[in-house]
Amino acid sequence: MACVPALVEAAATRGYALVSGGARGIDGAVHRTALAAGVPQMAIVPCTPGQPYPPEHAALFAAIAAAPGSGVLYTRPEHQHNTRGIFASRNAMVVGVATAVLVAQAVLRSGSWGTGRMALRGARPTAALVGSSGCADLVAHGAQVLPCEAAFVGAALLVWLDALQPGTGAAAVAGTSSWPDDLRWLGEALAASGPRGLGLDDLTEQVDLSRGNAALLSAELLGLVIESPPGRYHLSRRPGRAG
Repeated sequence: MACVPALVEAAATRGYALVSGGARGIDGAVHRTALAAGVPQMAIVPCTPGQPYPPEHAALFAAIAAAPGSGVLYTRPEHQHNTRGIFASRNAMVVGVATAVLVAQAVLRSGSWGTGRMALRGARPTAALVGSSGCADLVAHGAQVLPCEAAFVGAALLVWLDALQPGTGAAAVAGTSSWPDDLRWLGEALAASGPRGLGLDDLTEQVDLSRGNAALLSAELLGLVIESPPGRYHLSRRPGRAG
């Protein structure tokens, strides 16, 4: 995913390390990005040291183990065969050691979706990027929604992470008090709109088209607003969920 570098950079900016499961796809991309950026990380993998899984990630696991401040946790002891059940156990370990959980991409009933649901059930701060069925389900069950566009996701992630750590000095968008004065009207309108959000047509009932467009763009660039689904705008952090 094009947004992976922005996610890793934003989290590292706030002093977070990476914990992920070493799987194919998005997991591998995140691990490699963290390696390239020198971000500390842990790969929690569902296998024994002698039977890396997936096998094509053997070199990746070795590189993580050798990187400063990083390591690999093998969830199976040597000489034991890998089993399907260990995947769920691995995901529980990821959630257990994480300060917060971000699901970037997931289909329903997938391992990533299951990890997100596990995090929500355990009251672990959880966010999901828009754009996939599993992430949409996680948002419906209480996960914080973040945009998937590379240009905006880093700023939105910083807002969410700062909201989890009151006193960092960055905007925690639990309401609209932290919005710039010239955008406060937009924040109040979005807060009042509820889950449905606002479309541009709704805004033009209050202001002219050019001002509405400019305000939405400014708020998106600040990470205060996301567009999901296309044409509907929402606060990037729902009122009353600061933690």
